[in-house]
Amino acid sequence: MKSDLRQPPTPDGHPFIGHTIDFAQSPFDFVDRAIEECGDVYRMKLPSTQVFVLAHPDYFTQALVTEIDAFGKSDDFQTAFGNGVIATEGDQWRRQRGVLQPFFTRKQVGKYSDQMVKATQQRVDTWLDREILDMETEMKNLTLEVLFATLFGRELQPGEGDDLRTAADGLHGWFAPTSWLLPNWVPTLSRHSFKNSKERLRTEIQQLLTEQRTSDANGGSHSETLLSKLHNARNGTGQNQLSQQEVEGMMITMIFAGYETTASALAFAWYALATHPDLQEAFHDEVDTVLDGDSPTQADIDELELTRRILKETMRLYPPIHTIPRKTTRTVDVNGYQLPANEEVHLGILAVHRDERFYDDPLSFQPDRWESDLEDELPEHAYMPFGGGRRACVGREFALLEATLVLATIGQDWEFEWKGKDELAVEPGLTLQTQGGLPMWLKRR
Repeated sequence: MKSDLRQPPTPDGHPFIGHTIDFAQSPFDFVDRAIEECGDVYRMKLPSTQVFVLAHPDYFTQALVTEIDAFGKSDDFQTAFGNGVIATEGDQWRRQRGVLQPFFTRKQVGKYSDQMVKATQQRVDTWLDREILDMETEMKNLTLEVLFATLFGRELQPGEGDDLRTAADGLHGWFAPTSWLLPNWVPTLSRHSFKNSKERLRTEIQQLLTEQRTSDANGGSHSETLLSKLHNARNGTGQNQLSQQEVEGMMITMIFAGYETTASALAFAWYALATHPDLQEAFHDEVDTVLDGDSPTQADIDELELTRRILKETMRLYPPIHTIPRKTTRTVDVNGYQLPANEEVHLGILAVHRDERFYDDPLSFQPDRWESDLEDELPEHAYMPFGGGRRACVGREFALLEATLVLATIGQDWEFEWKGKDELAVEPGLTLQTQGGLPMWLKRR
């Protein structure tokens, strides 16, 4: 029997090529226009496919909780992360999640705080008073160093991980608008860069695992790290065993997701502070009062109330994960519209985070909006910088602690002045990216 449901509407486009040019030229402007024309469910037409976009918390709940079986992982996850935990499903995902979970409990995460602060201080020691630095790059460098110091059990000196970070950054090439819109068989420069970067990243990962094997053979440190756990799981049995492909996929996932998302949040936080001088002054006052010249610790987190609100507002206005891609496993009804099986679906987090139905003056940076019970009053999944449902980010506690400690550590001694264009331009990738970086003038306090 033919379904009575209709397919979602599409915004105005061009014959044959659909929305390809509009999205490629200005992705987020296109999204705004599409929602204005079509509402919270629409179809984006591309030369060889179509993408269904959902932009309301109720639809997020449907995709991530109530009908999670109808929304599987998209092919892009498999392409970028192989058999890592972010791309797998079912028993394989549960087994991999079980390997990771012990490293990200609140109690365990608290043990990383001293290493997070130390890595931050080492990075800051390379800065010069009154120089201009791209804070997007600096925060990526820093969070990779934090990742190695905490989860991999080894210290990277500033600059030591540049090859690894450059390779991980190349994963964005698969998601560049000018490539993502085209059929997978079309060769593009960004796809070529992606493939080269992924191979380089695999080579770097294999080297890390080889070093771990050598360390174990020589009676190295007996403290368990995520790196040693993954290495040992390669030789495990039953539920404790991971294939070589799974280990490599999980390493790619952790290297990318373990530094990239937090770096994005931190970089945009510095931009927000640099462009709001009064807020930056209040932030410095709080850091000075709470820390009184001492290095921050986990025990200080609750007292750093403004710092935490700044971070929270940053992840609302500039969510590192701006969209969540899924693929329908069957025909599904969303608010009276039919989404066919085997179609790509995007959950538009950025659109919801900037929706005036949920946030007053949504395009303004207002950390104080979180002073009240706003989060409790919001619809479920109206604020979800770490995803939602059972597949929400396993590293949430780690990322929040790291970002708060980094802000406080740097804020003790440094202030920033924005040296970029008047209007910040952002673009989609695996995480939210800037066009041209975040140049800041650094001034020692």
